[in-house]
Amino acid sequence: MKEKLALILTEILDNTITPNDIQEETNFTTDLGMTSLNMMYFILELENVFGVEVDLEEIDLDTFFVYKSVKEFIEREQA
Repeated sequence: MKEKLALILTEILDNTITPNDIQEETNFTTDLGMTSLNMMYFILELENVFGVEVDLEEIDLDTFFVYKSVKEFIEREQA
């Protein structure tokens, strides 16, 4: 999953993100410089790549900026 997320982040942020750059507590905004517009593209890519549906009214965007939360969300949605 880290590899796919690294590819998505690299595409959206126009900078090379490797799986080693992503730790459990990596915050996409403070650690990687993601903006709110980047986050919208990120969510769309998550839906496309992982086949999940993100309901923006039901998720906590503050925690959704952290890798661990995104990973847990995807695992939960794919179960």
